[in-house]
Amino acid sequence: MKQLTVLVPNELGIAARLTACLAERGVNIEEIDVESVQDHGIVVLSVDHYDEALRALRDHGFRAITQDTLLVRLEDKPGALAAVAMRLKDAGLGLRSMHILRRDAATTTASLVCSDNAVAAEVLKDVLVVDPRS
Repeated sequence: MKQLTVLVPNELGIAARLTACLAERGVNIEEIDVESVQDHGIVVLSVDHYDEALRALRDHGFRAITQDTLLVRLEDKPGALAAVAMRLKDAGLGLRSMHILRRDAATTTASLVCSDNAVAAEVLKDVLVVDPRS
């Protein structure tokens, strides 16, 4: 799975502007997380058409980066994410981002970006939804 990260100014209507530019180009947003820190914002999203999304964002003056993510499925219980984070730390891997994508009665699906996704995939192979090495 790929993830887009867009750094934006923290200003009124920025989320509306960003999502509208994707809608104009027929890009469907599958997941989105918007955070603000003082005068800056960070938008993390996954979409159905990455190349078109990158072009649309660029054409509207947004700077976006794309990166591969790992999808993990965990038992939905307290401490499950903490255990994953600890396993990565113990392997000497930095955790750049972690997003819960879906929860149901028994499981949580999350996306992760690590300092080395290939090594992280090996460390977390028992909880990977799709192994990116295969």
